[in-house]
Amino acid sequence: MENKKSMHSNDRLMKSIEKEVSKFSQHFMSNAKWIKLIDHLVDNMDEIKKIQFKRIQDDTIGELYLDENSSFEFDYWNTAFEGINSFGGWLQYKEIEYLSFPKLIDRNTEQNLEKISAVIQTIGQFHLETDENELRLICYKK
Repeated sequence: MENKKSMHSNDRLMKSIEKEVSKFSQHFMSNAKWIKLIDHLVDNMDEIKKIQFKRIQDDTIGELYLDENSSFEFDYWNTAFEGINSFGGWLQYKEIEYLSFPKLIDRNTEQNLEKISAVIQTIGQFHLETDENELRLICYKK
């Protein structure tokens, strides 16, 4: 049961997110697009070994913990992830500036960025940027 303090805290968080979102001139994602993307990533987890993200509120890089057992209305919802990120707790989709798929996972493991890009592009149009080290799915641009 939520109390007044937790409701006010959530309101402050949402206002803070909206303030940061307003600093970007280009918005490439919607909640519906996020759900399609996550569903598709979960269905193709054999190709995806690591997903990082950058929040709009700061320069901190986090990690999403999706796997083949991640499911809608258990791990992710209409507007947010619940606890399947390195920060714990809720992570609103609208507070993610970009997703990053690094090529090098560790000394012995790499991700195939071309295959991940192909997986993402089967869903629809996304703003992707790539170089030899990572693939980025851009959610906002200034």
